[in-house]
Amino acid sequence: MNHKGRTTLSEPTANVVENLAYRVAEQSGGRITVNHLASYLPMSLGLIQSCMDNMVDGHSVTAGEAEGFPVYEISACLDKPCVEGALNFTACLSCDTDYSSKSEHPLCQTCFQALEKELNHLAETTGWPARAVYEHEILFLAAGHPNPHYAAELAGHSRYTLKRMKKKLKAMTLDHFVRQELAENEANIHYIFPSITYPRASYRRNMTLIRRHPASVMEDVEIKTTRIVLSLAAMLLVVFVLAFLRIPLPALIIGFLIAAPIVALKIWRHKDKIPEE
Repeated sequence: MNHKGRTTLSEPTANVVENLAYRVAEQSGGRITVNHLASYLPMSLGLIQSCMDNMVDGHSVTAGEAEGFPVYEISACLDKPCVEGALNFTACLSCDTDYSSKSEHPLCQTCFQALEKELNHLAETTGWPARAVYEHEILFLAAGHPNPHYAAELAGHSRYTLKRMKKKLKAMTLDHFVRQELAENEANIHYIFPSITYPRASYRRNMTLIRRHPASVMEDVEIKTTRIVLSLAAMLLVVFVLAFLRIPLPALIIGFLIAAPIVALKIWRHKDKIPEE
């Protein structure tokens, strides 16, 4: 489900997103995209965008477009010098409780639990984790390498087949989180992402929370089903090749019937590791 412009978040959660947007804008010259906030929040890009859209008042915060991406400009931060790297926090973005030292966590434990409770409820009513689970994986993979990106390159480092990666990239392109271009002098399509920082530790933390929700499981079920079908098809191909080499067909069929459920069960029970890069 597309949450863009339709999901209303509580005032405390909206305040967290707005405060984070300001902090990120401070070190980004006042101009940010939805993607810039993703590494700090275990939310879908659509949920973040809902909050960002509600910030726009035409004065303090304006919305525009740059290089094909929706851009938000926070006037108080415009023309401040850009600072590379992820933010470090000295206090909670929500309750302003001081941390003992600089932290990569934008929220204290109490405020994070409150956010998680609301996200759990929204997961039941909107199914946002089904989108967030692939959005964060793709953003993390893209953040580790410079533009442009190719579907095959991203698929080669992900849990997705090339066909499914193209499908995910198409969805993100339609929502303007990614820009699609035709490569010059090549019959190939590449993708451009806003330049963001997405540390591995932040990615692991976000994905751990996102994948707790049942809605994200549907994405995993689709991935595993595809893998099982492809594996069984490969096994059948081996059976036909061996039969052509005059291996007794009854023995091959028996072997397939024994091996097929074992392979399928192993794939089904396998838990994917979070990509390392």
